[in-house]
Amino acid sequence: MNTDGTTAIREPLEKLLARVPQADHPLVGHAYHLASASHEGQNRDEGQPYITHPIAVALILASELGFSRDVEMMVAALLHDAVEDSALSLDDITPTFGPVVTGLITGVTKVDGAYSRSRSARRAATLQRLFTAAREDSRVLILKLADRMHNMRSIDGIKDPKRRQRMAQETIDVYAPLSHLLGMGRIHREMENRSLECLQPETYDQLTDVLGAGPPKPFLDFQEKMKETILTHGIRTRVRLHTKSLASTYRKITGPNLAIVNIHDRYAVEVIVSNRYACYRTLGVIHGRFVPEMECFKDFVALPKRNGYQALHTTVLDGGMRFEIHIQTPSMYRMGELGVATLRGDALQVERRRRWLEELTEWHEHASPSERFLDEVKRILFVHEIAVFTPQGDPMILPEGATLVDFAFGVHTDLGLHCTGGRVNEKPATPFSVLNWGDTVEIKTSKTQRPKQHWLRYVKTYRARRLIRRYLSRSKSSGGLMSG
Repeated sequence: MNTDGTTAIREPLEKLLARVPQADHPLVGHAYHLASASHEGQNRDEGQPYITHPIAVALILASELGFSRDVEMMVAALLHDAVEDSALSLDDITPTFGPVVTGLITGVTKVDGAYSRSRSARRAATLQRLFTAAREDSRVLILKLADRMHNMRSIDGIKDPKRRQRMAQETIDVYAPLSHLLGMGRIHREMENRSLECLQPETYDQLTDVLGAGPPKPFLDFQEKMKETILTHGIRTRVRLHTKSLASTYRKITGPNLAIVNIHDRYAVEVIVSNRYACYRTLGVIHGRFVPEMECFKDFVALPKRNGYQALHTTVLDGGMRFEIHIQTPSMYRMGELGVATLRGDALQVERRRRWLEELTEWHEHASPSERFLDEVKRILFVHEIAVFTPQGDPMILPEGATLVDFAFGVHTDLGLHCTGGRVNEKPATPFSVLNWGDTVEIKTSKTQRPKQHWLRYVKTYRARRLIRRYLSRSKSSGGLMSG
């Protein structure tokens, strides 16, 4: 091995071991040596030894996502490509590293490419394997995102331009929105930016030129004004300007020219305060000083997103300009940056992560690996959320476009199966009335009501679809005796 190759391996490996607890060094070292032997003689497109990729993935997990004390993730990261790219088999891994590590590796391993399968069918089958594995261990999604993150960071080393574009397109179609759905804002922004750079280099360069000089003076002045206003009221705070991803900014541009100067929300003002109470007190101080746009206000502290994201969002006017503001505590900010990766450690956090991911991964249970499967993946990844309430004031988070029947199934299976309609904001509503943010929903049922095939055209949640399909299937197999 040449000197450059040795250096490319030794330096990141030393950084990795510096983060891993000493007690885990023997197992991690064993995984490294096994992976190194498996990838012996293999190089990445840019010419570096292939083992540099697994090390880099493990280092992303350890240093950027906080998994340095999770020895199973460290081992799986080092071995994640060994089965796919060498003679090593899963049976070789299980005796030494256990079934949990084997399950993580299986989840991120590509499905073998049969000659009869198209590229899209193989990709669909690989994604289906990933989501299936995630039902057993949600960490497999985080491992996959770390793997894709390093591939995007080194995408310039891929010589074939078509292959580069395929990888970038798949990232923007699947993995960037998946990271967003998981609440992993930091990875989401980087994936979007790197994909845009690969797919639309001229646009990327134009946006970089405009934003490269940093925030315009009005944003900097407003940042200082905000900080002074909050501190004057005795609230300890940290205020900074957050730059949104270039791809996010680009999506807001209309017309043939990059009129980015007219986009007010390419920056958000992040206000970090000590606790939940201080969030609301700070909001009052800000609205007392600046005129708010009330239609832009969202309380994700009282009503967190399904991925756990919490913040108070508001937009205010100052000097003829609009400024978007996010108010959070340090733990809320960390959750917004790392998302589901922060839910680890104690049993309560692990259980919370498991329950939240259950709905994400259950929808494909009966799906076949086809191009239609890819459309379903994209559909769930790009869904927006609304918050609605029971008559007792309990909130429920549903996908945008959800109906009374979706709400009913979310409360209880029997309520959904027998739903005949109800009331929304005390007004009569049909079973498939579409709900809006803030609606109060009351469900009415009848013992004679049963799901019909056409219900599947209207419901939006995968829980409702799954339970309706299950009922129809059982009804059919029993010769219609369940139809009442």
